[in-house]
Amino acid sequence: ETFQRSNVPTFKRSNVQTFPLPVLLAGLGLLLTLLFTGCNPLPTLPDRVFIVADGERRALETRAGTVREVLVEAGVTLEGLDRLQPPETAQIQNGMTITVTRVLERLETITETLPFERQVVRDATIPEGETRLLQVGQTGVRERVTRILLEDGVEKERALVQDTITRPPQDEVRLIGTRPQATTASITGTLAYLEHQDAWVMRSSTANHRRLTAFGDLAGRVFKLSPDGARLLFTRVVTEGEHFNALWLVHTTEADAAPVPLELDDVIWAGWSPDGEKIAWTTAEPTERAPGWRGQNDLWVAGLTSRDRLISRREILKPEAGGGYGWWGTRYAWSPTDDALAYATPEEVGVVTLAQRERLPLARFPTYRTYSSWAWSPGLAWSPDGDFIATVLHGPAPGEGEPEESPVFDLWILAATGAYSTEIASEVGMWAAPQFSPDGETLLFGKANVPYQSQFSSYTLCTLDRDGSNRSCFYPAEGETGIEIPLWVWSPDQQALVFIQRDNLQLLRQGEKTAIPITGEGHVTAVDWR
Repeated sequence: ETFQRSNVPTFKRSNVQTFPLPVLLAGLGLLLTLLFTGCNPLPTLPDRVFIVADGERRALETRAGTVREVLVEAGVTLEGLDRLQPPETAQIQNGMTITVTRVLERLETITETLPFERQVVRDATIPEGETRLLQVGQTGVRERVTRILLEDGVEKERALVQDTITRPPQDEVRLIGTRPQATTASITGTLAYLEHQDAWVMRSSTANHRRLTAFGDLAGRVFKLSPDGARLLFTRVVTEGEHFNALWLVHTTEADAAPVPLELDDVIWAGWSPDGEKIAWTTAEPTERAPGWRGQNDLWVAGLTSRDRLISRREILKPEAGGGYGWWGTRYAWSPTDDALAYATPEEVGVVTLAQRERLPLARFPTYRTYSSWAWSPGLAWSPDGDFIATVLHGPAPGEGEPEESPVFDLWILAATGAYSTEIASEVGMWAAPQFSPDGETLLFGKANVPYQSQFSSYTLCTLDRDGSNRSCFYPAEGETGIEIPLWVWSPDQQALVFIQRDNLQLLRQGEKTAIPITGEGHVTAVDWR
């Protein structure tokens, strides 16, 4: 049958194939089944991996996606510094090997014993030949801490991280006595010495020593025996009030004699007249600045009664500034002729006559620049006849050096009249301290072992004739320790001399090479012998 309409296509029924409804429904169901089946993947096989950990290798069938999941599944736990290869986030691949390296860090402490050392100290306060244990030795302790890195139980790294001495060793200290045993020797005259800041005296024998004072405060600035040795002038330190010292006197021949104050303060030099009936002195003004005084550069003389009282005081020289180094003051030495005193300042040596009461300069020299609160001035020694003065003068600098800094100090003889002067020994050192022998023919002096550093040098004892001939240096022997305190005195009979070495008095007889100790307690700082 044909349908015909205007502008409408026509179809013939014979061109369309028809199916029964049941068949159509069955086909549609089959189609839907095929569609749903294609959306789900087919089941996969598990991956095979290998785990190496804790000393064993094992295989594992797993469907885990990452290394972390595999380790959880296998019950393997990572701790601390453990290393993993490949990393936890890596994807699993069939046949993969997962390696766990166990890393352990530990600290190892090793304790060591440190040995102590032994020291031997020479001590002049202990008698020679004795030893004393001053300090017991103790071992020390040292701790070393080492960091050790282990991989799967095998040491891979070792490093020192701490090295500490927890207890230092304590040295054993043993004292060896060097104080010489005092030797008994016969002596002439009266020998006085200052030991532990008190005055002592010896007569006839060094075994007969007796204490004269018990103050413990003798300054040593003045320590002078009278010409007959019967009385001793000394200064004591004053710690209270406005003065810095005081002048005292004590009799050396009387048992238990009481020291007598002379009512003179701030004395920086004092000495006896040749007849022992008068004393002379010079003073200083106390100041707060070092050295604690300012020299007055004055000179006084007074008589001394049998009751130890000063009478007839006379001012020989009035106070004066005394030049650039006048603050150090003036030192004097009484002439054996009793009519004059030699004087020394840091820049001049001369004579003061008691009659004219004025200074007569004999030698001038550049002051020595000490760069400190002290000044150098020469020592003075009269010849027994009163004609000459032996002294040390500051010499010219070598080359083109500054005069004030010259290290040169020479030994001179000056005529007391000023008629002439002569150098008799060169470069002897600032502390040469010349001393005429009692007969006036020989001059004893010290020679600095390091002349250009004589301020700190030790000294060797030498003698020469007053004309500068027959020079002989005799003590100590070459290579031995020199004398450090520049103080030496002739015996009255000229058969011996005494000096201070290692804080004790040493007696050296004429013609001998070895001195003998005549004190043994140490701390001797001054001596005089009449």
